[in-house]
Amino acid sequence: MSNTVVLKAEPRASVGKQIAKQLRAGGRLPAVVYGEKAEPIVCSIDRKELETLLHDQGRNAIVSLETGTRGSDSTIIKEIQHDPIRGEILHVDFHRIDLTRKIVVEVRVDSEGIPTGVRNEGGILEHMLHYVEVECLPTEIPERIEVDVTELNIGDNIHVVDLAVDGDAKIVTDPDRTVFAVAAPTLRQTEEEEEVVEGEEEVVEGEEGPQEPEVIERGKREDEEEA
Repeated sequence: MSNTVVLKAEPRASVGKQIAKQLRAGGRLPAVVYGEKAEPIVCSIDRKELETLLHDQGRNAIVSLETGTRGSDSTIIKEIQHDPIRGEILHVDFHRIDLTRKIVVEVRVDSEGIPTGVRNEGGILEHMLHYVEVECLPTEIPERIEVDVTELNIGDNIHVVDLAVDGDAKIVTDPDRTVFAVAAPTLRQTEEEEEVVEGEEEVVEGEEGPQEPEVIERGKREDEEEA
């Protein structure tokens, strides 16, 4: 479930690309807070503090954002903009929330175990849907949804309807969407495996093979000595 993290923000009077560039150069990130029938607040936050928050708590942490203008706001991170080349964080959007009202957030879905169809039949586990939307109170946001895939054979699927969350949380993503599937090995994969097996057999059966160049070399040297 989500934890509450305090993050200090500094209001900023100016906006624009040049101001944002100066903020980033000084180790801060431009941000905006909006929602809950209140005026948006443009501000900046410390880059390292945000990175620590994301590493320790994840995207769905409840952030008590202290802006200095109206005390603190309970928020969640709504969007993070990254540099498309370097991957660095450029901008953050925070959304005000009411802790007593349900919201819809994206929750990550992870697999647990190795499917029988992969372990015994060489199948491939396909992860089709990495996130699902969950409706719940901000204080009950699941950290992740773990799915046991060990019983899946080739051709088996797990759909959204098969997922489960605790408490009053509800998954609102289309229940028919496929989350995991075990597919048969591809023709290329099968051919590569056969080539590996054939190669191993040739090594075992033709142990005399690698010695042939040596025999040829010895014969060549003997002919040269006789000459």
